[in-house]
Amino acid sequence: MEADSRPMLRVDNVAREEDLEVVRDALDELGADYEHVDSEPDEDTFPQTAYFYVPDNLADNISALMERLSEERGFDAEVL
Repeated sequence: MEADSRPMLRVDNVAREEDLEVVRDALDELGADYEHVDSEPDEDTFPQTAYFYVPDNLADNISALMERLSEERGFDAEVL
C-alpha cells in the first residue's frame, strides 16, 4: 500500500467532542476536503489527538486557522 502524500493535520489537546466539532467546522468553512484519519487514544476517549488528511493547496490557510484556534481552545495543532 502506497503512503498518502497529502499533508496531515495533527490536533492535540482535544478535550471533548465539542472541540473536535470546532476543528471540523473550521475546516468546512475553509472549504477543505479533509479526511479524519485517526484519533489517539481512540475516537471515544478524551483528551485525544486527532489526525486529518488535508489538501496541500490549503495547508497554509489551515495552519493559520489552527494557530488561532490553538490560542482560543488550547490545542496544539500543526500541519505535518
